Amino acid sequence: MSKIQVEIVIPQLAEKGGLDQIINDFYEYVSLKEDMELHIVQLVDTGLVWWNELCPVANLYEAAENPSFMDTAEAYADYLESAEKKPDVILATGWPVTITIVREALRRTGQRILLIGYPHMTLQEGQETGVGGVACLNDADVVFAISKQIENEIIDSGLPTRWLREDNGIRFPEVSGNRDEIQKKKKLLYIGRLVGGKNLSMVYRAIANAKDDWSLRVVGQGETEKEKHVADACGVSDRVEFCGYRNNPYSNSENVMFCVMPSNYEGFCLVIPEALSRGIPVISTPVGCATEVIRPGENGYLVNVDDDGMLTEILDLISDGKLPIPDAKTCRESVTEFELNHAFEKMCGDIKALYDECID
Repeated sequence: MSKIQVEIVIPQLAEKGGLDQIINDFYEYVSLKEDMELHIVQLVDTGLVWWNELCPVANLYEAAENPSFMDTAEAYADYLESAEKKPDVILATGWPVTITIVREALRRTGQRILLIGYPHMTLQEGQETGVGGVACLNDADVVFAISKQIENEIIDSGLPTRWLREDNGIRFPEVSGNRDEIQKKKKLLYIGRLVGGKNLSMVYRAIANAKDDWSLRVVGQGETEKEKHVADACGVSDRVEFCGYRNNPYSNSENVMFCVMPSNYEGFCLVIPEALSRGIPVISTPVGCATEVIRPGENGYLVNVDDDGMLTEILDLISDGKLPIPDAKTCRESVTEFELNHAFEKMCGDIKALYDECID
């Protein structure tokens, strides 16, 4: 039996985050399957080696060449025509505009290949940042929605877009010891890129106004110096620790009380189920998978976008013992559905079913 050839097309990655982890994990998972083979194409190489040695990536442009979206469509068309193994299915991921780029490449080659849109940001964020919005959905045969938020955007668009829900998978860590027995400090943990849309300033303002001296540990890379200036302006620079990128961002987090996610928007937000799988409760804005995963008082709390006053109030109520600190076991059990093998088994099954529909 011949293997289904699946190709993931990604526009570019300038920093490590959730998407590179998903692609590497998915490649490793598919490599063990007998009926599917996975290939990765990156349209623009930024110089960041985000893939592991088991996951080879074909890069079409160097970042210094500054190609337009149509340039990358032409380059991908040339790649498709010269590729030794032609894809049966293409997953256009990352930005929404990747879907349109791939569709244009298919038009140029005249090839009929199942095109699945697999955006890892909300359509609103894509529109606001100039990397594609709702209109890009018209170019996909099917869309994989990675969160309820993206599902709702598809539904609200009124477009006749066929879509399926696909959760991103996470690796559940080996648990040693009982996290509930460790004395917690009034410390928050943020993991992610340091860019404006992540809205870390909301946390700085909240801890500045909280009655107790809450601290924040920041793990990630990006606009670090800018964030340090903002923390200083909020008067909390002595309580914010910038750790940079870490291969294991959860190391030394045993005494952290909560993971915090203050983003304005997220496609999925892998950090939320990851933190919960480690027994760390999460305080998050209602972005990505947060509204589906977080059960207030049981495994974390939800706060309104950019509402530092609400976050301060939650922190004060926790300090006063009026809001509970969720236990580690409940946190872990709340995200078992996101276990990597379970999530990827469903995704591979859906890809195969969609492909079988096409050839029938």
